[in-house]
Amino acid sequence: MSPRPALTVRPIRFTDDIPGWQTVLGALGAVLLSEHPGWLVYQLGAGRLAVHAASGAGSGSGSPAGTTVLGFETGMPLAEAVASAAERGVPVELGGTGHGEAGIVTAADGTSFTLDTPTPNPEDLEATRPELAVLPIWHAPRPRVALDVLDGLGMRRRVIEEDGSWVDLTARSGGLHGVHRREEAGAELSFELEGDVAQLQEALAEVGVDAQLHEESFGRSLRIADPDGGAPVWVVERQPDLYSYALSEL
Repeated sequence: MSPRPALTVRPIRFTDDIPGWQTVLGALGAVLLSEHPGWLVYQLGAGRLAVHAASGAGSGSGSPAGTTVLGFETGMPLAEAVASAAERGVPVELGGTGHGEAGIVTAADGTSFTLDTPTPNPEDLEATRPELAVLPIWHAPRPRVALDVLDGLGMRRRVIEEDGSWVDLTARSGGLHGVHRREEAGAELSFELEGDVAQLQEALAEVGVDAQLHEESFGRSLRIADPDGGAPVWVVERQPDLYSYALSEL
């Protein structure tokens, strides 16, 4: 089989408040790599996040504010990366999109996203919080569907809930990805911090962003107010104790 690509996790967040997201991401230590009208790409400690202007009401295209769409960048030539993923059973084809040629993935549960060429970083810019990773979540009625796609793209499993309701994976070139069993397919943006989330709460408060600290059975999390007024965006602390989770041997 052909080699697995050097993959970077880079979901897309659609918003009506790009300045609001710039404030949040600045407090999270992200650094801006690319800016075009309605499209920004940020480097985090691990992985990247694209911020996209939401579609206007009644536009009939694109995604509304608060929507998260999964996405990846590949370090391999795009055609080779698509061929490699297809060889591993990923439902992907090379095609044209609104931002140019990309690998278009359409999973069996209806989830669709693109595999893109890397956003250039000629100055080798780095995030100021290397301990923060992007962690998009693929909600899936059948987690196996999502896992087969992510495995085929070259991700490696890290932590698995014993009942199979949660799996997270790592990408070779940066970023984490979760798969969560849920009745309806969808995507959610979150982050993971290897450290104390209270420090992020302080940094966000300094720039006027509300964030609430919560104690969970699986550890602490920070809930950041969504600039678009939707559900809070989670930052979870990396778990020092796995409780009902297990490290993957894959």
